[in-house]
Amino acid sequence: MEHEPVQIRASAETLTSLAQRVTGFLVEESPEGSGDVSAVWLQADQLYLVSVDILGLAFKFEIFTLIVNTPAEMLSIMQAHAPYVEKAWAEMKAAGIPVPPRTSLVAPAPAGELIQWPFRSWRLDVLRRMEFLVGLEHLPDTADAFDRYFASLGPGEVPVGSEHVCLADVGLLFTSQEGARLLIVADGTPGCMKVTNDEEVVQSYLRQCIVVPVSSDGAAL
Repeated sequence: MEHEPVQIRASAETLTSLAQRVTGFLVEESPEGSGDVSAVWLQADQLYLVSVDILGLAFKFEIFTLIVNTPAEMLSIMQAHAPYVEKAWAEMKAAGIPVPPRTSLVAPAPAGELIQWPFRSWRLDVLRRMEFLVGLEHLPDTADAFDRYFASLGPGEVPVGSEHVCLADVGLLFTSQEGARLLIVADGTPGCMKVTNDEEVVQSYLRQCIVVPVSSDGAAL
């Protein structure tokens, strides 16, 4: 089954701001110390929070995309989900499962001081990747062959026998006028991101993805 494409959860106005006006940023790693990133803060015309949105499209088929919100917008999302969280907390308590005390909802804020944005001018691209669910019977049965097989898949390609496929926006790529790059991508641990300026790592993602420029009006073409 081919699902509808999943676009980055950001307005055209937000993408325009990120493409032109960023002055500072902060990368917050997840508390587990795995090197994964739980949040990226970007200061542009206003403060933005980049995080991961998880969409369940089918049984065992989840898509990770990026969502970019202001703190106020994020608080509204948290408030909308609060009744469901409260219900889950109540069910856990009734089952005798220890749960931490609930705290009042407040707008999220950076955990520290933002640092200066490294680029004076830059281009912003959205990275799109084909996500898929495929049975193991369709894949090579050795580790080396498995790695070679997936490395051979180009942008937009999926393995033969894939039961579900979806073209999804998975990352933001900032490229400076001098050619330096900074990648923010939803990948690895569910709900976490990778943030890197390592050119070899960036290239490894580019081999899997379709690069979509963000136009001057904020549209990912």
